[in-house]
Amino acid sequence: MAIQQRAERTRQEILSSAARVFDREGYERASLARIAGEARVTTGALVFHFATKSDLATAVRGRARAVTRVTVESACLSMEGVGGTAIDKLVITTHALIRLFETDSVARAGERLARELQSTDPGPGQDCPWRREVGRLARFAAAEKALRPGVDATAVAALIGYVITGVELEMRVPSAPADELWPAPAGHNPAPLHDPAEERLRRIWELILPGLVHPSAQAARTAAQGAAQAAPKAASQERSATAS
Repeated sequence: MAIQQRAERTRQEILSSAARVFDREGYERASLARIAGEARVTTGALVFHFATKSDLATAVRGRARAVTRVTVESACLSMEGVGGTAIDKLVITTHALIRLFETDSVARAGERLARELQSTDPGPGQDCPWRREVGRLARFAAAEKALRPGVDATAVAALIGYVITGVELEMRVPSAPADELWPAPAGHNPAPLHDPAEERLRRIWELILPGLVHPSAQAARTAAQGAAQAAPKAASQERSATAS
């Protein structure tokens, strides 16, 4: 039993190390030798658990899907019983995702691998928990008549997907110079470009929500923004339980 437990700990450490390397270097530049070095095991020990780099990437993506699924489900559940609309849940879900990507190298690695290995994917969004959930919530928003006339739920889901991917990619580039600012209207103080990712997302939602939400459902905008700021952090604890 002790041998099996050590083997499982080694496997999990290799998987975590592979996620860090894939996240940092990408699939092509990652090598088994580099991943073994990150995990502080021999290459032989690594290939005992994962025969190929492709096997490792598949395992990392599987774990990433699991933690992402827990995150989006927990974000939606946090709005149950408090009158949360589909618009509220969309905002909450995107904020939860960005917090996840900021703190979890496995989730980030899963996103990067999905982009770099997209030719092997079954199709855009079909195997991605957060894209599926965004699509579902966009359709619910349309069913609730919360969207402006002429606004298509599929287009909303695509837009939010672009926003999430863009913010996640922005995390990977060096911060803007401290003196570089967002443009601001006359009479307003410009804000720094290097704000945390979640603050950038909040600004994006402030910009796009008026164009999405039906005039009769404008109250949802205030509720969504307030809920996003007060969303519980329980998802990270559930992710840890899932990973273990």
